[in-house]
Amino acid sequence: MNKDSILFLTKDVCCKDYLPCYKRNAYWAGKMPNLDELAAKGTIFNNYFTAAPSSNMSYRGMFTMLFPHEQTVETYKPLDKDFEGDTLFDKATKAGYECHVVWDISWEKDNFVYARCYGKNTTLHSIPDFRQKVGSHYIHEGKLVNNDELAAKTVNTLREELKSFMDSNKKIFVWCHIPHVLKGRVEYGGDMDIYDQCIGVFREFFSDDNIFISADHGNMNGLKGKIGYGFDVYEPAICIPLIGPRINNMPVCNQNISNVDIYELLFNRTIPQREFLFSDSAYYAQPHRKTAVIWGKYRYIYNKLDKSEELYDVEWDPNENFNLISDDVYDVDRHVSTPACEYYFYPYWDELPKIRKILRDEKNRIWRDTNPYQNLYFKIKRKITTFYLKLRRNKI
Repeated sequence: MNKDSILFLTKDVCCKDYLPCYKRNAYWAGKMPNLDELAAKGTIFNNYFTAAPSSNMSYRGMFTMLFPHEQTVETYKPLDKDFEGDTLFDKATKAGYECHVVWDISWEKDNFVYARCYGKNTTLHSIPDFRQKVGSHYIHEGKLVNNDELAAKTVNTLREELKSFMDSNKKIFVWCHIPHVLKGRVEYGGDMDIYDQCIGVFREFFSDDNIFISADHGNMNGLKGKIGYGFDVYEPAICIPLIGPRINNMPVCNQNISNVDIYELLFNRTIPQREFLFSDSAYYAQPHRKTAVIWGKYRYIYNKLDKSEELYDVEWDPNENFNLISDDVYDVDRHVSTPACEYYFYPYWDELPKIRKILRDEKNRIWRDTNPYQNLYFKIKRKITTFYLKLRRNKI
């Protein structure tokens, strides 16, 4: 074990609700001893946000250190060249680290070209049969069941892969991305026991003081009747777990932090300072783009498709139930509009005009739009894609 080697471990589509250290999950309490121990002696970050609620956009944000609106990418598609600037991996290489990526083989085959931000000298380790194919990505017949034998094999496969390149004489930086569901388990959030065993494997190779555990994004997890991710910028999809070694003697950090600034935490152990954070469901040219502007306890959301707006105070309303964007609210049962402050108790109504203006101005500052021809092209393309997906699923 080289005491200077650093691990950045992310799990795909991992909500804070899955992890007992965030006090939201009674089922896994006491069943994740490795994570619990790291959390107890480290720092738990309560307000860590992904730049995008989908995998490849999130990777590109983390490793280019740019929000989606700051990038030249127009739309979600395979890219024909690597990111031209220095990535997080390039910066780590210059700092003397040998860089490695460990992930399921499907990411190298299907996802690599959508981000292309993994550095000039990074070695990829693509593990076959690491991922259980579940959910909307893999429509199938029948019901899958847990398999402890496969789960044990998955953990051992990870251990053997690490043995193949970990060297105690070198400073090594590893980004390992754990799939949506590990082989041997069959549901999002249902593989936490196996995930914790994987964390235990990493502790064999890395000092606890150099292990950072996070996610690329979360998922809606039932909020507003939705179960997926990638199309919404509400709290469970964009506010993700981050557990790191103890920083500034803080067991808990409540500051808003974006994953585009993860380099500062990983390598400099400093907590980055930004007044506003952003999360985008799509790149700027796509018609279904939703943008979240995060400022303190407020979440402002702009929906490009219908130009609608939302505003939530997540300290007052953690489930983002009541939209504070307007002083009036429409009663859908009685078909009348009424002053919102008469229907909904919120002690800070008088502050909202100022809050709305600040957040709208910030959205306008970073907003880029497309011309009418691009908008028409992407709308037609989206309709064709939606029709194809419905047709394919009806055949299953």
